Amino acid sequence: MRPAFVLVPVFAVFVASQFRAADPPLRAGRLPKELVDALKPGLTLAFTADGKTVDARRVRLPALHVPAGTPASPMLPPGPFAATASGYFKVANKGEYRFRVTGSGSVVLRVNGTDVLKADDLTKESATATCDLAKGYNRIELAYTPPKAGDATVRLDWAGDGFAFEPLPPDQLFTKGDEAELVAGTTVRDGRYLYATLGCSKCHALPKDVTAEKAAMPEMKHRAPSLVGAGSRFTPEWLTKWIADPQSVRPSATMPKVLHGDATAQAADIAAYLTSLSVAKFPADPNADLAAEGEKHFERLACVACHTTKAPDAADPYGRLSLHFTAAKFKPGALEAFLKAPHADYPWSRMPDFHLDAKELPALTAFLRKNATGTVDAFDPAKASAERGEKLFQSAGCANCHATKPDESLAKPTLPVPPAEAKGCLAEKRGEKSPAFHLTEPQRAALVAFLKTDGSSLTRETPAEFSLRQVEALQCTACHRRDGGQSRLRQVLVDEGDGSEPEVLPLLTWTGEKLRTDWTAGFLAGKFEQKARPWLKGRMPAFPARAEVLAAGLSHEHGYPSNDPPRPKPNLEQAAIGEKLTAAVGGLNCVNCHGMGKKPAVAPFEAPGINLLDAAFRIRPDYYTRWMLDVPRVDTNARMPKFTEDGKTTGIKDVLGGDASKQFDALWHFIHTLPGKDGK
Repeated sequence: MRPAFVLVPVFAVFVASQFRAADPPLRAGRLPKELVDALKPGLTLAFTADGKTVDARRVRLPALHVPAGTPASPMLPPGPFAATASGYFKVANKGEYRFRVTGSGSVVLRVNGTDVLKADDLTKESATATCDLAKGYNRIELAYTPPKAGDATVRLDWAGDGFAFEPLPPDQLFTKGDEAELVAGTTVRDGRYLYATLGCSKCHALPKDVTAEKAAMPEMKHRAPSLVGAGSRFTPEWLTKWIADPQSVRPSATMPKVLHGDATAQAADIAAYLTSLSVAKFPADPNADLAAEGEKHFERLACVACHTTKAPDAADPYGRLSLHFTAAKFKPGALEAFLKAPHADYPWSRMPDFHLDAKELPALTAFLRKNATGTVDAFDPAKASAERGEKLFQSAGCANCHATKPDESLAKPTLPVPPAEAKGCLAEKRGEKSPAFHLTEPQRAALVAFLKTDGSSLTRETPAEFSLRQVEALQCTACHRRDGGQSRLRQVLVDEGDGSEPEVLPLLTWTGEKLRTDWTAGFLAGKFEQKARPWLKGRMPAFPARAEVLAAGLSHEHGYPSNDPPRPKPNLEQAAIGEKLTAAVGGLNCVNCHGMGKKPAVAPFEAPGINLLDAAFRIRPDYYTRWMLDVPRVDTNARMPKFTEDGKTTGIKDVLGGDASKQFDALWHFIHTLPGKDGK
């Protein structure tokens, strides 16, 4: 094993040893096939403290934001650190390119083994450098040391012939996936995530010096779905099948099989107990004739991207969650109530809240009632005992995770800290008293690796890592494109639909750079009634419980703070010029497609574009500038035209001398003068 590289938290002593030699030595532009085959998307971000490499993880971008007094990684406490982002940058065309580093603190940028940029204090100004890049793979390493006080922030941009400064495209960044420190960091992170999401701390005591009150990892604060009024919502037949063996209903279920012996009989007792917990009655199910209309909503709202009505054991090339037993699960009226408020009993449910209206709700319910044809065994109340079930609910550990009464405190864990070895819950073969989590070998190894740590990482969190986990957990790329990939929705609709291309949904690659954090948080929480993109048939759902931290993490991924600066006070003279530029005659014709506050678009093509008032509350200025300079480069599917061919001038020569940057800046000032709604 080659020695880990070392960084020290003092810029003045930066030496060549902080960078690792390419393995094997890099010939610019070319890599051996075996190395290419080992590459994974992103860069390796390695952290050092006290002169030792203490952690490494994969990141999408060479960017970082760590607020003062917070940890740079859950694996190390707040305090001095240094970091290096390293990997390969795949470039389509050789040539001379420029790099720019923005932020605070000190940096050294090395490209293909040569130091091309050094900066002692980014706080004063950004640092730029020019260097040649080969066609193909170029080794890139960015060593960063934060300032002694204040936030740690760094962003690396590039520019070339024909395009202005922009973040390095994530789909062109790669790292060697089998590097020892990266594998170790990833394994421990996977174990940490499993420890939290599987609810290990609900039954087991937390590690030393780690308390529930100190837990900062958001997933540690999740409470399992509430079972208050479960008898009003779920059929005893489905409850029996689910409790006896959750994976038989949903192979990906994280709830373990907890019963031993005659699991079905015991599950029936617990089902009888839960069935007794009825608190409300729901109206009858809707007319079945609405099923055909519901199928249209099922596709339009992109339900097909995440769900199928096929049986759980049926092959699905997209790995979608089966709804096969949905009709058998819910009592009459309860399914519609769930679709109306999917987070009512479980705020952390991955099921999105689409704010379905009075027509969509009954239609979708009817469709699922008709097409979710899975059946479960009959329930014989004469053989089941609610009294036995209540005792089993306690003894089997159900009460450790699930509440059955409003505001009920969960049972306290009684088991010791799990041992750092594959036994008990982690054993390949289930023990006599252990629940069965159906863990894979890599999952067991990850949990064991995490349990070998002191567990203190549970008391720390970095929003950027949370956002990466949640984008995957919420399956955001089921509908949206990100980092060069196509959405699952597109594949599903092309394969299972009528063959027509689905509508293009917003690109997620640049979300953290593009959107103000406060707006993103409100948007994810479902606070805005008006759609930003009125032409879309689809609808962005809400995830209120995750919104604030997820929005902060998306910003941090791109090296931006989550505490947005106040909206700029517009220069009225510049704003007047900007207003002139919006005109159809003598301007850029913005008024044709875009509303201006309370003024609607004049003659939109197909549908109105985004109201420019929204842009004032949504968009960061850096993103606005590069968007205006070259729309197609930012998003090839965007409908907005490119206003400048040379990146310097527009066709409006009599305004500000045709200077594109000055014109777009004037437009920015005008946008911030628009009267109307408050943007919320």
